[in-house]
Amino acid sequence: MRTRVAMTLAIVVAGIVVCAAAMVLSTTIQSLERVGISPTISKDCIYYSLSGNYLNYPNVARLRQVATGDRAAAVREIAAFAKSYIKTDDFRKRYSEYRENRKPEPPEKPKPMAQQRAELKAQMQQSIKETETTMKSLPADQRPVFKQTVDMLKQQAKEYDNPDNPMFSKQMEDMQKQMYDLSMQEYKDRLAEWEQKYPAEPKPMIRNWLTKFLDETKEVDFSAALKDGQYGKRVFVNPAYESKSSNWKLAYRAGKDVVEAGRTEARKWLDELK
Repeated sequence: MRTRVAMTLAIVVAGIVVCAAAMVLSTTIQSLERVGISPTISKDCIYYSLSGNYLNYPNVARLRQVATGDRAAAVREIAAFAKSYIKTDDFRKRYSEYRENRKPEPPEKPKPMAQQRAELKAQMQQSIKETETTMKSLPADQRPVFKQTVDMLKQQAKEYDNPDNPMFSKQMEDMQKQMYDLSMQEYKDRLAEWEQKYPAEPKPMIRNWLTKFLDETKEVDFSAALKDGQYGKRVFVNPAYESKSSNWKLAYRAGKDVVEAGRTEARKWLDELK
């Protein structure tokens, strides 16, 4: 099962629809284990469909094994299961962790010039020490090259004590501050975007997911004909359908009965979230 999660506006009920059709070979949630789908996998299926911009399902082959008359009932059961699951501590914990993992990091505030000077000097002195140690362990004929390197490093180290070194000038300090202020403003913008995109309470996201699903499935042509394409791939007779989104195509493959049941559950869920 895929484990990629990209938290964008997803299609929650579409995930439920496909989970329903793909996971259920009878009309009860309890039948999941009997058909080889554990509760953990079913929760993951729902979670990844909720949290990603794709539909996640454990085994598309099972879709074709679901009896036509059972599919709508399966959608209703999985919808109820999903509504229950997203209220659990497990879902909230996973969502919270995912949200925090996408929180932007603030920029690092520049250190005072005196501190930068001291740290760079200490690093240079450490490099000199290590190079001298290496030089002493080498044969005498190889030491001159390392001696040149040590002399060069010592000369650079002296520059750190030069009060006129432009690396530590007031101009450089002002430039660093300007860059920090600019980065800080960008960080604040990203943080505001993050707070809107990943709200602490997932209810607004669920409303967006449901609305997105309804928008993407309102004009699926379930009667669209297919034909053989290159390399044995089946393609739409109408070439315009080939450019449709992957979710539109998945809804087409799921079938009208499944998708219409999903749309009904989506509208009900939206009413409940008002």
